Amino acid sequence: MPQPLISIDVVPVRFNRDTRQVEVILGRRAFEPALGQNALPGVLLDSNERLDEAVYRALRDKVGITAGAVLTIGDVGVFDNPDRDPRGPTLSITRYAIISPDFTLPDTVTVAAVPLLDATGLPFDHDSIVRQAAQVIHDKLWSDRVLTVTLLGQEFTTLDVADITDSLTGVNGGSPVNRTYLTRTLSRIPWVVKADAVRVGSGRNANGWRFAVG
Repeated sequence: MPQPLISIDVVPVRFNRDTRQVEVILGRRAFEPALGQNALPGVLLDSNERLDEAVYRALRDKVGITAGAVLTIGDVGVFDNPDRDPRGPTLSITRYAIISPDFTLPDTVTVAAVPLLDATGLPFDHDSIVRQAAQVIHDKLWSDRVLTVTLLGQEFTTLDVADITDSLTGVNGGSPVNRTYLTRTLSRIPWVVKADAVRVGSGRNANGWRFAVG
């Protein structure tokens, strides 16, 4: 039996304050299998290439995301189903990448930012990879300071926290967050500081927060 190839697949996500959704950035496949379908950016690991180098290569070559737009990356898991790729056995090492909200998608129809909840029907096992990435990111929210700051931004609102949480948990069938208790929860986090309220439309204000320095 042939040895499996090693694939590096990336789940690039960002929070879009206009759509109020956590989005995943997908690229349209240029070759078979799954020609023309949206998929996660991924590459086969080259010899003498480090994993992070392959992550940045996949983001650059498949969806046009440059290194400067990548705020942080982290592990999602390894997917080892021998039937995951019809071309033959591949071992997929997966990473998430938090992308700057200021990143502008390339002016092409081959790249799309899709709400996590709509990222279904993807080729290979990419649906499962997206779901696991959402779970990992949710579990790290508020325990991993770097991830939390890069996803929310230095200043944010209670509404932002609720919408991000709902995006991440909804992918795996979770119930909406109880928004009544969010303010109390945020006030107990030592590296979060209350800020001025923020107008969020329709005459409504949302509690404002920022991350403490240091």
